[in-house]
Amino acid sequence: DNDGFKLQPELAERLGVGGQSLRRWQEQGVDRLPSETLVDHRSTVSHDRFGSVYRFVVDVPDSLSDLPRVGAVFSVSPDFDRARWLGRGPHENYPDRNRSAMVGEWEATIDELPYLVPQEFGLRTDCRWFELIDTSSGEVLRVDACGPATLHVSATRHRPADLFAAASASDLVTRDEIVVCVDVAHRGVGTASCGPDVLAQHQLSAGRHEFAFQLSQRSSRPPRHHG
Repeated sequence: DNDGFKLQPELAERLGVGGQSLRRWQEQGVDRLPSETLVDHRSTVSHDRFGSVYRFVVDVPDSLSDLPRVGAVFSVSPDFDRARWLGRGPHENYPDRNRSAMVGEWEATIDELPYLVPQEFGLRTDCRWFELIDTSSGEVLRVDACGPATLHVSATRHRPADLFAAASASDLVTRDEIVVCVDVAHRGVGTASCGPDVLAQHQLSAGRHEFAFQLSQRSSRPPRHHG
């Protein structure tokens, strides 16, 4: 989170508090350039009777070390209104803020922005699987981590660019879709606008990041039997 930098960048830089990476990301074009122009990445997809497996290889150059996140983003129907997962919860949590989040099976509604200043939110770390549920139809979309054993997942109604562009919650427009982020690595959030930046162990390193997940669909309702 760089909410302090977003609101008062000169003050944050002069005092040396809060996240100091946002300006560097902007200078490198992370906020506006397509990912394929910044990093080398490859993806493949295979299908079987269980679902579709998506595999990714992302090579981050040394010049782009300490990115915000490395993962995949996709959108699904806005009819999905609940989430269930096996990972850390029940509240949002990040790599450097997850000691209070216990590993277990949790269920909740789709996350809404909890902050006055739009910023990254809603992540659940160390997920073995994550399901989106349409309670009206019974349809379930499931994400299973295939490698590594756990991934970080969020499901909201906003894309990262939407959160960055909005100056306040009143500027944020709810999308007619659920935006799912599946990350193999995610930068810590530090202490935001009133403390030091993220510790070194919670920054993203350059190099190769490989991950895979399976997408599958099912109905949570039993089939009807006609006599």
